[in-house]
Amino acid sequence: MQQHFRQISTIGFTSLVMGTWEILLTASGPALQNGGLAGLFWSMIWCHVGQLFLVLSLAEMSSMAPAAGGQYQWVSKFALRRYEMFLSYCSGWFCSVGWQARFASTCYMVAGILQMLVIHNGDDNYTYSRPQRGLMTIGIASAVSAFNIFAAGHLSIAEGLFALCHVFALVPIVVSLWVLADKNPVSNAIGNFVDNSRYMPDHSSDWVSTSLAVLVGQPCSIFILLGTDAVTHIAEEIEEADVVVPRCILWSFIGNTPLTILTLFTFVFNCGRIDVLVSKERPPFVLIFQSALNYQPAVNTFTGVIIALMFMVATSTMVATSRHLYSFGRDRAVSCSAWLGRVHPLFKVPFNAILCTVLATTVLCAVCINSSTAQHTMMCFSTASIHASYIVSLGCLILKRLRHEQLPPARWTLGRSGLWINVLALIYCTWAAFWSFWPSQSSVSLTNFNWTPVLFVLVLVVAVTMFMNVQSRATKRALSFERIALGARTVG
Repeated sequence: MQQHFRQISTIGFTSLVMGTWEILLTASGPALQNGGLAGLFWSMIWCHVGQLFLVLSLAEMSSMAPAAGGQYQWVSKFALRRYEMFLSYCSGWFCSVGWQARFASTCYMVAGILQMLVIHNGDDNYTYSRPQRGLMTIGIASAVSAFNIFAAGHLSIAEGLFALCHVFALVPIVVSLWVLADKNPVSNAIGNFVDNSRYMPDHSSDWVSTSLAVLVGQPCSIFILLGTDAVTHIAEEIEEADVVVPRCILWSFIGNTPLTILTLFTFVFNCGRIDVLVSKERPPFVLIFQSALNYQPAVNTFTGVIIALMFMVATSTMVATSRHLYSFGRDRAVSCSAWLGRVHPLFKVPFNAILCTVLATTVLCAVCINSSTAQHTMMCFSTASIHASYIVSLGCLILKRLRHEQLPPARWTLGRSGLWINVLALIYCTWAAFWSFWPSQSSVSLTNFNWTPVLFVLVLVVAVTMFMNVQSRATKRALSFERIALGARTVG
């Protein structure tokens, strides 16, 4: 593939994949349900602190091995020789399915916003339907894939324009809400932790304590900051990747932080009645716009801006997702590896990996088709899987540092602070993955069940089974070559 990306466009690309403030406005429902406004606010602050250590660790590892495979290629450089193949294989699987789930979740959010827009524009013949939202998600994923295929040569330019929109579109939204929206007192906005489960449509019972409710609501905040490793998966399309990639990982996080914090303050102080936001299975920001602006054309305009930005986030996420799957297939780590690891001769993109990503979105939508927490499941599954791949990479790197072994050369390094920064990043990743397995409601049923534990175990079983199959074939091939060589020596 050709090297289209340079430093500025790469920072824009990573900032958009994270899509921090857009996703905060769109997907904060579970956090409002579990912990309230204060729970969302302080979870976001805590996650920024933990994410900083992770970002620094990812930047250093990407400088040591700037390759599209990311985590599984890092593990192959850090792990002990006898565990290298297995750990690398599992890390690659978790990273790949995590990015697939993140892409599906982003498309699912866009579909939800579109449905909300139709409902609020007075179409009396239309009622909210989960299967219809699933079908719309597949359609959006297909549109994003078409853009990635046919506009591949202009992606770097598009990412630069997208980044400008990502920054400047926030200004009118923030100003309008601070001027027009009803204000929440400080005590409610950042000081009142509450369990709002009673406002849910199914009248779910409360958690045993408010503290537990706040902890269960954390995956939303963690997901908002997910995706800083996206740039590593396009490393082969970046000039001087061993320097540019780590810089972009760090600067995209630093650049996104003020926007996210500004949006967070605006949201918690201007969102109005929280019971209205929690009681509906819809994106919270549309209800906030409607309450604050009280003028449907203005609501439609602001909502259209969010839809366009979320489509851009989905486009950038598709790039990272398909490139990682392509790299995984090229290294013969999955079935149909030769097919997945092929670059289209005309479009110069991993065409088959893009198609496979749309298929994965379809499967996830089918799994969650009648679930009231489908978006929460996709977010948690993505969070758990990607953080699991981080845990393996960081664990191997920490062990290598503790054994005082020679690290791969890097032009961007943490120096003597590397070990304790890696340890803090590992603690944060473990914490993030753990809470991603919890349900969003205390009264669990088939319609609100968080399918993340089931999907995670299923992926692990498939990965181990395929690894054993690959190892078995490799052993048979080696024995066959040995017999041929022995026969040749006997004849000689």
